[in-house]
Amino acid sequence: MEKQKTRSARHQKNRVKTNFITKKTMVPFIGTGLMITSFSAPFFTEQAAADTYQAQSISSIESFIDQIGWTASEVAANNDLYASVMIAQALLESGYGTSGLSSAPYYNLFGVKGSYDGQVVYMATQEYLNGQWVTMNEPFRQYNSYYESLQDHANVLRSTSFTTGSYHYAGAWQSQTSSYMDATAFLTGRYATDPGYAEKLNWLISTYNLTRFDSQSSGGQITQVTSNQTETNQSAAQSYTVQSGDTLWAIAETFGTTVDAISANNGLSDYTIMIGQQLMV
Repeated sequence: MEKQKTRSARHQKNRVKTNFITKKTMVPFIGTGLMITSFSAPFFTEQAAADTYQAQSISSIESFIDQIGWTASEVAANNDLYASVMIAQALLESGYGTSGLSSAPYYNLFGVKGSYDGQVVYMATQEYLNGQWVTMNEPFRQYNSYYESLQDHANVLRSTSFTTGSYHYAGAWQSQTSSYMDATAFLTGRYATDPGYAEKLNWLISTYNLTRFDSQSSGGQITQVTSNQTETNQSAAQSYTVQSGDTLWAIAETFGTTVDAISANNGLSDYTIMIGQQLMV
């Protein structure tokens, strides 16, 4: 992503007005103001927010977590990051995966502006200009999969630097912290302007037991997935017949691969599978 100056407080108001984070009526309303100018949330109407609130359910939230969880686990493990924090950020910025930008065919989980490999989608967003809020059409990055969105986010946390030899988000890396709470605390005021950012991420991590996706790491050390391991997994690809009750994430977990890898290998445009379907895993 482009390394630009920090965003002003106008983005915090934008986040509060546009993000849809709900878990019945007990969830604190979650909104963030991101510090990097290439991030933003598309603008949605009050009615759209209400419709999303009514449509949300615990099962749909958990289903979305299952879709991205193990992919996030792999990406985080390869980048010295906490998968639990990455998933919580994705939930926060995408409204539990309900925003149009985070859905197919855009897969932009973090509201990143700009383009990705030349792919871009324009969406309406609110900007604070000349003392007033205006709705503008802005470019957002379009990805081919959740994996690309998660990997791009990891690149931001690993490579953003405003001073030579100093990485802006190093304090959120696993090797530099003792727990995910250190990482969420560090991101507050750096990744997001919202003073309650860490509290909201911690709430999501605790409520949905997201630390289970941190299992690839131990004692602050990351278990890396090497290129040799990747080649071995690819050479060991086999056919699997979808059974009743199967989900892509469960199949991916069983065979030690990712949902996005299975989707790519089988030309799946979404996460729908059918009983009896043959998958290369």
